[in-house]
Amino acid sequence: MTDADLLSVGSEILRGETIDTNAGYLGGQLNDLGFRVLGVRALPDDRGTIAAAVREARARAQLVLVTGGLGPTHDDLTREGVADAFGEPLHEEAALLAALRDRFGGVAEMPATNRRQALIIPSAESVPNPIGSAPGWWIDRHDGALATMPGVPSEMRRMFAEQIVPRLATRFAAHPSASRTVKTFGIGESTLAERLAEVLEGGTPYEAGIYARDDGVQVHFTSREHPEAVESAASRALELAGIDAFGTDDDDLASVVLRGLAAHGVASVSSIEWGTGGALLAVLSAAQSSGGAPYVGGVLANGAADTPALAAEAVLTCRLLPQDRHGRSRVQIEMRGISGVQPIEARVHGSGPQRLRRAAFATLDATRRALIDG
Repeated sequence: MTDADLLSVGSEILRGETIDTNAGYLGGQLNDLGFRVLGVRALPDDRGTIAAAVREARARAQLVLVTGGLGPTHDDLTREGVADAFGEPLHEEAALLAALRDRFGGVAEMPATNRRQALIIPSAESVPNPIGSAPGWWIDRHDGALATMPGVPSEMRRMFAEQIVPRLATRFAAHPSASRTVKTFGIGESTLAERLAEVLEGGTPYEAGIYARDDGVQVHFTSREHPEAVESAASRALELAGIDAFGTDDDDLASVVLRGLAAHGVASVSSIEWGTGGALLAVLSAAQSSGGAPYVGGVLANGAADTPALAAEAVLTCRLLPQDRHGRSRVQIEMRGISGVQPIEARVHGSGPQRLRRAAFATLDATRRALIDG
């Protein structure tokens, strides 16, 4: 099995000003490609710290991926840190400089500070960045490989998919793992763990994990050697979870509900919400629905008792009530235009944006269950 280590560079991550989504994305991608991720480390914009972290990562993993710190300013020090770790001098590469100047439209238009992005070490291969000014590096040694990529998520993801993944396939004989996810809502993590004990505990030829998220509790099964066991475990978990399971793998709750409404003959859907800051509208708008009832938009009510909805055959309404003295909340849910469905109340936990999103997901899950019962 090939081991990988992830390094995320940026003092803003350590200060809490930026959430490191790159590490989560790369961890999932590497797992799917058959790598074992040993760890993730966030680093400040400090040349010595970056160099030491790169040396440590290379000593324990065959693949090291570094994101961030490739910009043109004085505090973008990943190039210098990696150069120090490999003991090689930086030099300006003419082809990189020409590409940068072309990107900015010529010599006069390019800020002088961007020349730093044309620096590279002798053993590194430049990795093109089609949507940004920061090229990456690919360094391939007998004891492993290292890649640097921009910290901007859109730039990093495209570079990884188009440039780094093909290099990984050529360089490493990694074996992709089989993976399945069962998704639930309306059941607590510990209760679900008890219900699924036979597929989660003891002597299984796969790894199993259970995780609580805003949109419910997910159960993950993975194995490199026993894909058939993963399929069997996921199927059994669906059976044991029963109505609390809303889907698997890439399913999202909003899409499942929109498809369920379409199956019940609903031609269009809108929403009205109170006290949720537009969380329900945001979740429904982002649904990856294929074959679902079209979502035509929503209304954010400002306390009015009777707020008109957008024209739609079915309207999902959601009213989030104030938290009680224990920090618990209730959400009043109604599904207008769906015959035989009565208004209900559901309890949600959490605070801040999490509380608002959970109210939206509770509304969707109540709709899903009502469609099943109907």
